[in-house]
Amino acid sequence: MNDVEKVRQLTSGIDGWLSDSEGELLYELAKKVPSGQAIVEISSWKGKSTVWLAKGTEAGQRNKVHSVDPHSGSKAHISEGETNTYPAFVDNLTKAGVQDIVVPLVKTSAEAVERWREGIGLLWIDAMHEYEDVKRDFLSWEPHLLPGARVAFHDCDQAGPAQVVKEYINHSNGFTIVRHVATIVVAEKSKCIHHWVIDSNNFGVCKYCGLKRDFGKLRQKQREKATEKQATIGRNTHKTSMPKGRKRKHGRARS
Repeated sequence: MNDVEKVRQLTSGIDGWLSDSEGELLYELAKKVPSGQAIVEISSWKGKSTVWLAKGTEAGQRNKVHSVDPHSGSKAHISEGETNTYPAFVDNLTKAGVQDIVVPLVKTSAEAVERWREGIGLLWIDAMHEYEDVKRDFLSWEPHLLPGARVAFHDCDQAGPAQVVKEYINHSNGFTIVRHVATIVVAEKSKCIHHWVIDSNNFGVCKYCGLKRDFGKLRQKQREKATEKQATIGRNTHKTSMPKGRKRKHGRARS
């Protein structure tokens, strides 16, 4: 039995939504992260993907796996009374023998990134799958990615992750898709400090690495987003200025 088969056996009893082929991809990605670069996992639940990442880096440079999760239970399981997944998470890490490699950050992604200061070689995003949630996770952690780092998005067969990949990876000058296994899309951050040569049609080519970018399309998207933002501000202003005699419906705030 080789190392990957052993990890497959270790993770077979851990609850989660990661296929063996996806786990093997995470193992491979973690194994290749250069020494001294952090591996960050956004959402671990009970540790299935965490064990794959930890075993991968254990076979490589033994970088720390920083696992971000408040462990308050997923929406799908809160109704079943499962609101604290941390004990199961720790138990699974201990059984796999990777507790010394994993650094649990028991907090939300937003809370964890506020104090983050390390360079990241691999970022694994597998938290909430709504568009705004995936976008927030990616944009908040992306500045910490080192040149040549990889970012992996799970469940790209769902609308939220797929849209983020389309907008921020496919149409980006800074990332190139390098792998696509099952529902995981992996992109690599450019190692090049681009010097753009832009033609009269606002189409640019980096004179160093040859990367192409449609600046006209990107500027149009920026204008559309700015217009949408102003419209949202206008609607919110209108709501807050409603006469006192009228009742307003309040939605529940997102934590």
